[in-house]
This record gives sequence, C-alpha cells and structure tokens, in this order.
Amino acid sequence: MKQKIGKKYLRNKTSASIFILWLIFGFLGGALIGGLIFKSSDENVIKLTMVYSSEKASWISESSSLFQSYWEEKRLLDPTLKPINLDFQPYGSGDSLISLLNGEIKPVIWSPASNIWIPLLNSKWSQINDDDALIAPNFTRLIYSPVVIAVWEEFYDDHPFNGFSELHDLIEENPDLIKMAHTDPRASNSGVMATIMMVSAYLNMDPSKITIDDISNDDLINYMRIIESSAIFYGKSTGFLGKYMKDQGPDALQVAILYENLVQDYCIPAQEKYGQKIKAVYPIEGSLYSDHPFCILDGDWISDEQKMVAEEYLSFLQRDDMIAKAISTGFRPINNSLLEDPTISGIYDLSFNEDHGVTSDPSLIIELFPPTDGYVIARIPDLWLLTRNKD
Repeated sequence: MKQKIGKKYLRNKTSASIFILWLIFGFLGGALIGGLIFKSSDENVIKLTMVYSSEKASWISESSSLFQSYWEEKRLLDPTLKPINLDFQPYGSGDSLISLLNGEIKPVIWSPASNIWIPLLNSKWSQINDDDALIAPNFTRLIYSPVVIAVWEEFYDDHPFNGFSELHDLIEENPDLIKMAHTDPRASNSGVMATIMMVSAYLNMDPSKITIDDISNDDLINYMRIIESSAIFYGKSTGFLGKYMKDQGPDALQVAILYENLVQDYCIPAQEKYGQKIKAVYPIEGSLYSDHPFCILDGDWISDEQKMVAEEYLSFLQRDDMIAKAISTGFRPINNSLLEDPTISGIYDLSFNEDHGVTSDPSLIIELFPPTDGYVIARIPDLWLLTRNKD
C-alpha cells in the first residue's frame, strides 16, 4: 500500500501546495519589492537591472562599483555612449523566480544561486505564457561553490564516510549517533541541491538523467527516510545553518549540508571556540555546483541598449582581476586554467587549503549536473515532504 501511495503522490501531485504558496508570497513580496526597484529610467541614461543571489553580494557590490568607473572611462573615449545606472538587488533564488513569473520584477540580468533554477523558470514561463520561447535561453558560469557535507573533524575521525551512501549506512547502523541538518528545499537553494544529491547517490546516476519514474521509486523513498531520520531541523537559510553549526558546537550538530565557502568562513572560528575544525567532505558520488549563472533574459521589457550594457558587464566580470576578487571571497573559478597565473594562484592558496577545512585540489571535486527537466526539479520538494523527519 505504501508503494502505491508514494508513487501516486509523486506522479500525480502537481506541486500545487508549494507552487501556489510561492505565488502567494511572490505576489505579496514582489508587489512590495518590485515597486521599489526597476522603475523606468531617464531616456538619456541606460538602466541596467539585475537580481542576484545574496551569497555573492560582496563580489557583486565591488564589481558594480568598478564597472561604473570602467564605463565612465569608455565614455571619455566615446562621448556617444550614454551614462549608466546600475540597480543590482540581492534576492532569494526561489523568490526571484516567482516574482519574475508574476511580472513583479523585470530585470535585465538574473543570477540565481545555481543553474537548477533555469529550466524551472523556462518551464513555468512557457506554461504561463503558452509559448515555447525561453525566457532564459543562455547563461554564463564564472564561479562556483560546491555543495559539501560539513562535519566536525573529531566526529569524522571516529566515524569516517566519503559520501551520502556511506552516511546513509552510518545512520542506519547507528540510529541515535548523528544530528544532521540541511535547509528546507521549499525555501532554500542548498536544500533543493542536497535532496537532488541524495537521489543521485542512491540511483548512481548523474542528476541530469533523472526522470520522474526514478524519483517515484519506493526503495529510494525508504533510503531518503533513513538519511532524513537524523535531521534535527530544516532551516530557511544556508548561511544561518552554517553559523548555527559553528556557534552551537559539535554536540549540537555533527553534520550539515552546506556550501563549501561557508565551511571556509566558519572553520577557523570553530577551531578557536571548540578546539576542532569544521571540514568539508566532498561526496564520492559527486557534488552539484552552486555556480551562480548570469542570464541575460529574453524579455520584451529589455531594450537593445540594456542588452548591450549587460553583455559588456558580463565581459567585465570575466576579466582575470574580477575573478580573482571572487576567489578572495571564497568562490572557485569555473576556468581552472586561471590558476596557472601566479598572482591568482597565490590568492587561491590563501583561501583553499586544509587550514580552512577544504581541499586545494579542484580535481577532487566531481561535478554533477542538475536535472534539465523543470518538471523533475519541481517534484524534488515533494519527495522531501514524503521523507523528511517530522519528529
């Protein structure tokens, strides 16, 4: 009977509960926020608008200031160029997706935390507009932070594991041993990615190939329930979860699924407070990248001038000195050949090392690729709802 219920739930459920809630919050929040940003601009000024995930806020803030100066230098050489007005706003990935679908925000550039959101936006956009045209036809990847399993080093020394399958076995064999946490997939990018990585580990399949039949598998559901049985809570913010792990110590939470850059941020403070580090385990099954893609949207609200400035901004971000600034804030470059530059590799070595709980060797991180089917991605929160710990 359980098998039939599980399959029916995941096959036939339209994710209405989640998507309708998103829409409600999107209309309420988007109406407020959308009214404050992306207002029409002066004809003599080109307004470049962007919504982006907050994890890269310090890099975006610095790059936007430098790009403004860069543009003014271009104008000195070419007086026909109009001045620009940059309106860049941090926004949760799920919230920005819903506000885009609602029409409450109309940015030129959209940069969610991961490219898992792009097929979902394109799918929902096509459904709402009854049009096969893609609102986000292309994206540019420059930096990333892999999703890792964060663990206190003494716990890891006593109970080593190399990925989700071994973590599953450890939990199954020792039901009361581990206190684990990850964020809520309905509210957080890392929660969606954590759930997909668990599914991928069980299926021994790259997430890009996962189908709705695969996630309707009752053996998978039981596998997920065992891992989730160790969860003590599901937060809305990955940053808060990392801070909680660091502040509350190894007795409160042994394992958390975080972005690698948060392990870097909290490793040394944790050691100073508790005498041991928080370290990153890179799952042997592979890691999804929080790769912060930049999409120039194909919206009818975007002028040719705005598109031109957007393309110029993305080219500016690809400069070596701009990528170096991102590396200094804890992100890895998509283009590893940049590390052949002694200046960039020196900056990289300061952040990516065992002292910060992470590996210096990017070849040890196996990249997984997210599902390309927006319908499958939309079902991931449903799968988690079936398997989460409700105690």
